Amino acid sequence: MAVLVLTHDPVLFTVAAVLWQACQLAVLVQMLAAAALIDPTGRLVASLSGAGALGTGIGPLAVGAVLDAAGADVLGLVLALGTVIASLPLLRMTVAGTQASAERRLAPCS
Repeated sequence: MAVLVLTHDPVLFTVAAVLWQACQLAVLVQMLAAAALIDPTGRLVASLSGAGALGTGIGPLAVGAVLDAAGADVLGLVLALGTVIASLPLLRMTVAGTQASAERRLAPCS
């Protein structure tokens, strides 16, 4: 992500943007699959989809405001801290999904 913010080379920016989007889509698919495993009713998948759409809509505004007000260095720190904070619930959800999958394999068929 830092390459997207700090580079002035159009080729490097394009490569970094494509890699970022590919990784983001891969994580989104895994996150939705884990949510579907944890909550078969589909409520968690719906809320995660809504949260992702909200972040996609509001994210550029927030990033632009921080970049204009504080500069690229502060934006990098804010994004790094935000990534760590956002990864904690995802890690918890992944662990819960792994446990739910293991419990379903061990449960006797009725």
